[in-house]
Amino acid sequence: MVREVASTYDRCVRSQSRSVKIDVELARMQHRHYCRSLEQLGLGLVRIRPDVRFPDCCFVEDPAAVIGGVAIVGSMGVPSRVGEERAVKEAIAPYKEVYELKPPGTLEGGDVLVIDGKVYVGLSRRTNPAGVDAVRAVAGESGYAVVPVRISTALHLKSVCSYLGEDCIALARGHFDDGIFSAFRTLVVPKEEAHASNCLAVNGKVFLPKGYLRAREMVDREGFETAEIDISEFKKGNGGLTCLSIVFS
Repeated sequence: MVREVASTYDRCVRSQSRSVKIDVELARMQHRHYCRSLEQLGLGLVRIRPDVRFPDCCFVEDPAAVIGGVAIVGSMGVPSRVGEERAVKEAIAPYKEVYELKPPGTLEGGDVLVIDGKVYVGLSRRTNPAGVDAVRAVAGESGYAVVPVRISTALHLKSVCSYLGEDCIALARGHFDDGIFSAFRTLVVPKEEAHASNCLAVNGKVFLPKGYLRAREMVDREGFETAEIDISEFKKGNGGLTCLSIVFS
């Protein structure tokens, strides 16, 4: 599931100074390439139209977290994004049972990492303990164990770690207690390439953001097939590769 880039994207929530300009047309071009890359792997795309009221709406991962047969449609952690979830709920309802999270709970999909029978949920600026409790209530019914992860200095859990498959985790150190992944093979990306710890692993391929040579070499050495996607304009909006889609079967 993807959502196209709104013409207002340059007004998105971001930590960078607004003197760093976002090129909306370039973002749209990069998004089209992102979508083509997924289609070339055999994925079908569910497309949601953009909404100019929500500059961040292209980051479609955040309004919903898919855990098995259920989609938890979140209560967004930033007031300007409240309302994005309505279109996502409508689009995902034909495919998944929908559970709606109500305030005061907040939950964003970027904080939800599902690995086999466990759900790791980041306690971040965007996801609060009531949001974690909601995940536990919903996922627990399907037999998932829920592991809260306290995040510091990162937007979301998946901003700084990704599951690549084959018991392998890519992560940027210093943002959470990475001892929770001690049972996995861990690839610690160089500090200066922390953005590359957000990878998109799908259908046997690992996509990395363009320009992070050392991180890609690390993933290559583990035997994964890799490719790069240029997401420079989405990085300016604090986004990564996983932020631009919800992948489900």
